Parts: sequence; structure tokens; C-alpha cells
Amino acid sequence: MKAVRINEFGGVDVLKWEDAAEPKARPDYVVIKVESAGVNYADIMRRAGGYPGPDLPSSLGLEAAGTVVEVGENVSGITVGQRVMAMGPQGQAEFVAVNGNFVFPYPETLDPIHAGGMPIVFLTSYHLLKTRGQMQAGDTVLIQAGASGVGTVAIQMAKAWGAKVIATASTQEKLDLATSLGADSVINYTETDFETEIQEQTGGKGVELILECVGGPVLEKSVRCIAAYGRLITYGNASGAVANLAAADIFGANRTVIGFSMGRSPAGTLDHKSAMAEIFPLISSGKTRLVVDKVMPMSQVAEAHRHLAARGTKGKVILTP
Repeated sequence: MKAVRINEFGGVDVLKWEDAAEPKARPDYVVIKVESAGVNYADIMRRAGGYPGPDLPSSLGLEAAGTVVEVGENVSGITVGQRVMAMGPQGQAEFVAVNGNFVFPYPETLDPIHAGGMPIVFLTSYHLLKTRGQMQAGDTVLIQAGASGVGTVAIQMAKAWGAKVIATASTQEKLDLATSLGADSVINYTETDFETEIQEQTGGKGVELILECVGGPVLEKSVRCIAAYGRLITYGNASGAVANLAAADIFGANRTVIGFSMGRSPAGTLDHKSAMAEIFPLISSGKTRLVVDKVMPMSQVAEAHRHLAARGTKGKVILTP
């Protein structure tokens, strides 16, 4: 089989679409014939050596979708021939083996190409809003990078669960996308000071929940936008900048700053199965959908990385074998 591989860390030139050993189903694992696989910012970090993963050389990817071709011992609820989406390492390949705890049979109505770009952003959005964010109907939620893969899904989920949503983005096109997905208010952070705007929109109260993945000064300012007893979930540092958080900005108003990562959490730490059981009805009913920016061949993975790194994406980039 072929797979997107790296033999060393570095720039896009280290990405190879090359031969690799076809995986076999060992106990607890499922082998999937891949139809599509999402590209995430973590893939860029992994390629550069800044994100954990298997020893090199290794295949890339954190999610995929396709058809089950082999089921290992101890796996229940999954059968050969099922179409599934999966979250796990090395998914950008023609075949992938994934722990059965992270494999999810999906509704027949779902586009099989879109399915490969869904596990990370849908589960991340769910856990940010519900598991860690404890969002309640009536809360006001600020979603930074509202046109990103997670941002586009989180806007829809928050609205489906009864929140008022404020989203930020860098261009009018991205703001229009956020509005079309249900955002009640949008802020162009390149033209407007979002901290001042949030204070004006909320009468100085701030918002109950913030989803923040940019880091640096954006994180610093976001903390000051949290309402008393509100919460901020930080789940990335796309800017690469260091944030200097003032303790008084946190304890003075009983604010809570929470870290979140899908990372390599063991099964059971985050209940993905129950989350997906809630997510699929939202998708089937049309309340949430995946926003797809580009679908590209896996052989063009270098271009996919360039596109994502330029932060011009609106939604997800998906690769196909």
C-alpha cells in the first residue's frame, strides 16, 4: 500500500507518498480501507517535530474514514464491511489499523469523503463545549478562529444547544461563513479590537464561555473577556506566540482557564462513544455539517500543508488515496 510518510522532521519537502507495510488486525484493533482522511494543524506540527507520534519513519494523519476489512480480537460492535470513521494515528494511507475504541460506524446518509474529516473537529467541538466547557442554553460563547475546522463546527453545535455565539475571523469571507453557520455576531479581529467589542456587546459583563486556539496576545485579551465565574478553554497555540497571563485577570472575577487536548488520552478519559451518539443525530437532522474547504489527492499532501499553514482555510482539508 501507499501512505503519506515522513522519514525525518522538517518542511513540506519531507512529505512522501510512498510504499509502506500494510497493517494487520491485532487484538483490540480494526483495519480500515481508507476512502478519505482529514488534514489537521497537528499534522503540520508533527511534520516539523513539534507533536507526539510514532517513531520515525511513520505515516501521518489523525483521522480517516472507510470500510472495515478486518476486525481483531476483543473488538465488539464493529463488523467487516461497515463504513466507519476513525480517530487515530497514521490515517493518511490506503489502509490503517485503529483501536476499536476510536472507530465509529456512521449513518448511511453521510458523505463518505466528508466522513474522513469529521472525527477530530466534531469530537473536539463537543468536548470543548460540553465536556470541558459545561455550556448551558442561554450562555454567550465567543469562538475565536470561527472559520477554522473546529470553529465552523463549534458555532453550529453551540447554536443547536441554545447559546448566543460571537465568532472572530480575519476576512469578510470568513465572517460571512460564520454568520451563515449561525453566529449571532462576528468580529474582524484585524480591523476591530475584539476585547473592546465584546465589552460593548455584553455591557461590560463578558461572555460565559470562550474557545481559544490562537495563543499569545489573543489568549491574554480573551481572558479579560470572560464573565465572572465564566470559563475559557485553550486548545491550541496557532500563532506560536507566548502568552503572559496576569493572575489578577483570572482570580479577581473567579474566572476559570482550562486546557484541552484530544492528544493521546486513553480510552475512557474522554467518552468519545457517547459523544458520537449525540453528534450523529445533529448531523442527520441538518443542525450541524462539515464545512469542506478542499478535497485533494494524498499525493498532493505538501500542497495541503502549505494551504493549511497559510491560515486561508475555511473548514476542513480532506485527502483521498
